[in-house]
Amino acid sequence: MVIRDWSSDVCSSDLMNKQVHNKGSSSKDIILKTFWRDNEHFADLFNAALFNGSQIIKPDQLVEIDSDTSAIIKSDDYNESIKRNRDVVKKMFDGVEFTILGLEIQDKTHFAMPLRTMTYDTLGYIKEYNNIKKQHKLNNDSLPSSESFLSGITADDRFHPIITLVLYYGETLWTGPLNLSDMMVDMSSYMKSLFSDYHLNLIQILDSDKYTFYNDDVRNLFNITKNIYKEDIEAIYSQYQSDNVDPEVIELISVITDTPQLLELCSNHKNGGNTMCNAFRNLEAQWTERGKQEGRQEGIACEKINSIITMLELGITKEQILTKYSLEEFNKAEESLLQNRVSQ
Repeated sequence: MVIRDWSSDVCSSDLMNKQVHNKGSSSKDIILKTFWRDNEHFADLFNAALFNGSQIIKPDQLVEIDSDTSAIIKSDDYNESIKRNRDVVKKMFDGVEFTILGLEIQDKTHFAMPLRTMTYDTLGYIKEYNNIKKQHKLNNDSLPSSESFLSGITADDRFHPIITLVLYYGETLWTGPLNLSDMMVDMSSYMKSLFSDYHLNLIQILDSDKYTFYNDDVRNLFNITKNIYKEDIEAIYSQYQSDNVDPEVIELISVITDTPQLLELCSNHKNGGNTMCNAFRNLEAQWTERGKQEGRQEGIACEKINSIITMLELGITKEQILTKYSLEEFNKAEESLLQNRVSQ
């Protein structure tokens, strides 16, 4: 695998130190949002997730907008300001009109995600509704009917559609609801037919084989991240022996998968050091060593449990055993001994 040259800015020691050592969620969020703010990346993600790879959304149609979807909900006896910020929001222009596209980024399953994204969409509509009403007042428009006066808008006013996509990059498959109805108690068929459901548009990195990507960076991000999660280095070797991988993608993969050693490629590659495949071979060696250590630890734990079982069978008291072993080890041995007796 070949790494394209890092620019001097990207390889600056200050930036590297920030990215290697600052692993907080805020740092990860910034790097993720920066990548997906790129129109090429954003468009390819939405096209893969929502249109089976068809190039419906064009990068040159996209303009980033304010991610603040806060709105005030008012009624005669109720007034509440709800503040929400989305991860990335863009307008997709289609002639004179536009659609609002929102991206939410998740590293863990959220069991209220349909409700959460529905709230984002609703607040977006409320915000536009309030803006239309405000514009009518500023223009001193004469509302043509009592119905218009009541609502503050006219029958000809129209809103712009909002479509939200959730990108889930966790190392296990999504286990949360995919529809608002999944969060409801059991409903009769009569109620189900009347229930206004809300569907969650979800794309997850572990399902990368299901999607058709045309942007190399997005495809590489999904494929390499998935294979790192699966600890399948051979798949990376077979797919990327000679392919170019952008350093920004490597940086993002390193942050998502918590493998900071990949960031060392920056200085190493600039100095004629390790190639991409060498870095993954080193990573594979670490996984192998970790597996050996876990195996050794498991073997030691089993020996302790067996020793405690032997002591129990010899009639040695619990108090005497706890002078040498922990309470957790004693409980496990006692449980194992009980299971053996039941199975006999």
